[in-house]
Amino acid sequence: MRSSRSSVSRTLGPAVLAALLLIPHAASPAGAAPGDEDSPSLPGVSATVADGRPCTARSAKKSARVPWAQSFLGIGRAWELSRGAGVKVAVVSTGADTRRVPALDGRVTGGRDVVAGGTVGDDCVGYGTFLAGLVAGKRQEGLAAAGVAPEARVIAVRATDKGGLTTPEALADGIRAATATGARIIHVALAVPSAPRKLEDAVAAARKAGALVVAPASAREWEGGPGAARAESGPVYPAALPGVLAVSSVGPGGEPDPRGAEPGRRTQPRLSAPGVSVTGPGPGGGGQFTGGGDAVAGAFVAGTAALVLAYHPELSGEQVAHRLEATAYGAAGDAPDPEAGFGVVDPVRALSAVLPEEHASPPPSSGTRNASAAHAVPPLDPPTARDHALAVVGGAVAVTLLVAFLAVVLPRGRRRGWRAGGTGGPAASAE
Repeated sequence: MRSSRSSVSRTLGPAVLAALLLIPHAASPAGAAPGDEDSPSLPGVSATVADGRPCTARSAKKSARVPWAQSFLGIGRAWELSRGAGVKVAVVSTGADTRRVPALDGRVTGGRDVVAGGTVGDDCVGYGTFLAGLVAGKRQEGLAAAGVAPEARVIAVRATDKGGLTTPEALADGIRAATATGARIIHVALAVPSAPRKLEDAVAAARKAGALVVAPASAREWEGGPGAARAESGPVYPAALPGVLAVSSVGPGGEPDPRGAEPGRRTQPRLSAPGVSVTGPGPGGGGQFTGGGDAVAGAFVAGTAALVLAYHPELSGEQVAHRLEATAYGAAGDAPDPEAGFGVVDPVRALSAVLPEEHASPPPSSGTRNASAAHAVPPLDPPTARDHALAVVGGAVAVTLLVAFLAVVLPRGRRRGWRAGGTGGPAASAE
């Protein structure tokens, strides 16, 4: 029994890959957005390739349909304010295919491979490529899909072996490597069942350097994957460490991912984001894949954080986290919901809201929601026909009053020599 439990702990990393990763769709996925029934069937990625299977093959599938997650979050409106220019995001996962994926060209560079050594230039599993594209992938001709922050820069750090296996120590090394790049946002896309001192110190050092650490709130697996994630319960790390922004996934319409009720390791989320039937780039070329899970949701949060930092560069990592929580969609009260945290991340409000507490000293602590945040101001809507009509009527009234003044008041004043009227007062006595 002890050896079995040890094996579960050691392989929790690839179980998380199954939680997020790209799976084949023979039919419309459960919870797909309305109108997506005729979307192309996108090929998938195995939970792990450690059993000798080859690396993930390229996808030839493409779709001109705007992904539901992109529409749901209002990414197009957010781009009117920010595209993430000048912000560096580190994605700690399985690496990235930096040479063959057009969506990543000029956006993603290879960082350290803390397990095998050297610099990241490929991605056998495909997981890190997918997430990097969600954060900052550029739009390709004929495709509507794009990353949340297409002008941000992603550093891909590998903290797994070729097949996707990781350990708490490797994850700690990956976070250290990400911090060393100067990234302001670090998306740790893997989860482990324990947090040795080395992992705690790595997260603390990242926060001290001013970085916001984002991580999946659970070690859920996708349907059909291995059952390791369900064998134990308890928190996952680094999501459960202080100051880490733990993220859970939601489906179309913002409803919690139905897998959230399944047993398994899980940490209380602070935010949620799309993480069901998500479309993005994969390894090998310009084809598209689908994926899901809390780490996929974390990529949307990391991308939104990049938009916010580009628009509000004076904010600290903790203040960015607070702004994301304070402006989340669907949040009610000051306590996080067990499934969705403070709500679904809202890029437009996160950029445009006015939060008086940001100018207070000291800034709000991480993981708390200031009551005034509920009154965040959304961006002004475009003028409506009613607004134009009111403006026309107001102008007409102003012209009428001016004509009346010139026709009545001005002649009377001239006839009276501009003296005050009435029978009493100083002017009357002088006469």
